[in-house]
Amino acid sequence: MTDNKTFDELWERAETERYAAQLTSEYPTWRAGRRRATGIVATVAVILAVATPIMLPHHKAGKFEKVYCNRANTQDQQWVALADELLTSDII
Repeated sequence: MTDNKTFDELWERAETERYAAQLTSEYPTWRAGRRRATGIVATVAVILAVATPIMLPHHKAGKFEKVYCNRANTQDQQWVALADELLTSDII
């Protein structure tokens, strides 16, 4: 006859072996899902890296394409100077 300690050890070993067999049998499916998820994340990252610069407005530091003003008392000469700077900034 086996005592309680031996019985507990045998029971734990049987449970461990059953659990290990289950994990081993499920590993290929888990690994395939993990690779698929990694591939999807990598693809999304590449798409975002390529698409983000295209979707963002192109502007250079210190360069403006449009000017808005909510002040009615701006002098005409200031608008002429601003238009001249906008039109000739890419030439220089």
